[in-house]
Amino acid sequence: MTRIQTQKRALPGARAMAGEFRFMRAVAVLLAGSLASFSVQAEDDVQHWLDRMARAIETLDYRGTLVHVREDRVDTLRIIHRADEDGVRERIYAIDGEPREVLRDGNKVRCLLPGDQPQVLESQLAGRLLPNLPINRLTSPESAYDMAMAGSERVAGLATRIVNIEPRDQYRYGYRFWLEESTGMLLRYVLIDPDGRQLQQLSFASIELGASISDAELAPAMIDAPKVLTTRLHDAEGQIRSGRRQEAFRDRVPDGFRLANIGKGRSENGEEFEHLLFSDGLASFSIYIEQSAPDAIGSRIKAMGAVHVFTEQGEGRTVTVVGEVPAATVEYVGQRFRRGAAEVSARPNE
Repeated sequence: MTRIQTQKRALPGARAMAGEFRFMRAVAVLLAGSLASFSVQAEDDVQHWLDRMARAIETLDYRGTLVHVREDRVDTLRIIHRADEDGVRERIYAIDGEPREVLRDGNKVRCLLPGDQPQVLESQLAGRLLPNLPINRLTSPESAYDMAMAGSERVAGLATRIVNIEPRDQYRYGYRFWLEESTGMLLRYVLIDPDGRQLQQLSFASIELGASISDAELAPAMIDAPKVLTTRLHDAEGQIRSGRRQEAFRDRVPDGFRLANIGKGRSENGEEFEHLLFSDGLASFSIYIEQSAPDAIGSRIKAMGAVHVFTEQGEGRTVTVVGEVPAATVEYVGQRFRRGAAEVSARPNE
């Protein structure tokens, strides 16, 4: 690939940091459960458990300590999660290493990052790993995954059932979930690359289900700082639901991924960008489209553990694709999206 001939900018750097803490934002949806009985059929078990994972975030309160392992790095996190008539609120913060926090209030997510110049990354599009997509898509014949129950083990002192999820192509990772038997709560998950290697693991060391969560527990310990990345929703959601917008992207994303949400944002230097979120019901990636210098040209790819970032510039536009997906996915999407970026931005509601 050619090296991009342009100055380093704050906005892509902010997105890189957002990707670094993406696993923290994703925990809320992965950590889910609700009271229900066992199904007697193996195929029904898989859909039953995944459905509980996706739905229980609206009903379950909990606090716990998580250990996150990726490459040669280990992070210990504390999560406080409350769901009531006012919606979902959540706080995730590191209890070792540099102080950092993620705060969620409904669809609004703020990442508080430390450093010489503390920063706040804010978005309405980053709050859910499974955005508005039904679980039956994951278990249908057209699904991009093969799924099966895989025995039982103990995690954090609790009995769990294991679900194996294997991708059918090279454009997504595999997963293994450990779900607590009586509630369906996700107590551990492992992300697996196309070669079968474990990329990262997130596991509860302790958890209190049905906890009584006060407002004080959800308040940030870090002080607010200048916002460096914001996104907002706009009124294209109707076109997404009707399928009108999907047609524009049919040949630009791998099979199985669908447009889940659209937003616009503005960086700290006032530059506007468009944000598109795609998901297959489990994996997801974001696309950012923005103006760039007319003479900027080239592409590059960067890995941050399981997160990959692909950036391509040309014809006065920059397309950045970032997600917890293999490198092949972001490169595939980035190359095809740059060719149609001008059309996408000019006609956002089609």
